[in-house]
Amino acid sequence: MLLLVFHLDRDRYAIEASQVVSVLPLMQAKAIPRAPAAVAGVFDYRGELVPLIDLCRLALGRDARALRSTRVIVVHYPMDDGATRKLGLIAEQVLETVRMDPAAFEAAGVDHPQAPYLGEVASDARGLIQRVRVRSLLPDSVQEILFQPTVADA
Repeated sequence: MLLLVFHLDRDRYAIEASQVVSVLPLMQAKAIPRAPAAVAGVFDYRGELVPLIDLCRLALGRDARALRSTRVIVVHYPMDDGATRKLGLIAEQVLETVRMDPAAFEAAGVDHPQAPYLGEVASDARGLIQRVRVRSLLPDSVQEILFQPTVADA
């Protein structure tokens, strides 16, 4: 399985490449007033408004730093009805992809109800890497705010 790797501080995390639509340079987003803290705003991706989540804000309580390696990862976000919507994720140190056997990943041994998006862990020559469950990034309440039905959905 091919994984896109990024960092949250010193730790490595990964998203399955099959869920990634595109990796873009960091950009300015249009803010959404009174949105949850991790929501950085929305941006235009090829004519489609896409919500943007700051993974550092979500996981670490701080804004992502504007590093040369900070990117916006556009992913397919699976909805309850089986459809997918695009979601942008701001992540630091998006520098590599790695291939790992899915069987190499094991339960982390810690279940944190405030971070249901943290998945299984594997080890390679550089240390531990933890999978991020894209579908679990947004609580239902945030999903409802960000993914309002569009004219095409009606």
